[in-house]
Amino acid sequence: MIRDKNFSNRSTPSIVDTEYRECNFCHNNPINDGGSMVGNRLFPDDDTPRIFINCNLVNCEVPPGSTVIGCNTTIRSPRVHIDSDYIIIDGEQIKQKNYADIIYGRYVGDNIVYRPEPTVKYVKPPEDD
Repeated sequence: MIRDKNFSNRSTPSIVDTEYRECNFCHNNPINDGGSMVGNRLFPDDDTPRIFINCNLVNCEVPPGSTVIGCNTTIRSPRVHIDSDYIIIDGEQIKQKNYADIIYGRYVGDNIVYRPEPTVKYVKPPEDD
């Protein structure tokens, strides 16, 4: 059993086992599969079912038949530029970009349960914008 490790943005963790507890497998972005947003497949060349307990599985797809308990399985795109507003500061018109996290759904078992409409949660713009 592997516990408390960070495997973020990796398809195959550096330590392979069949049970993971409180590990981070999060990927920054989902994959666009013909217009549907899906998770990044973990262990892409290995269909061995695994156990994930209290893990961060954001934007991840686990191997078929895996057991997922108490994990975050959200499929989302972070900090997407949604629109822009113009504001006046000291008499000068400034463009202000609006960003949001878009939540498409989450994995339940081997399937994604999509929301009827993606949820848009506005967030602060990146510091470099």
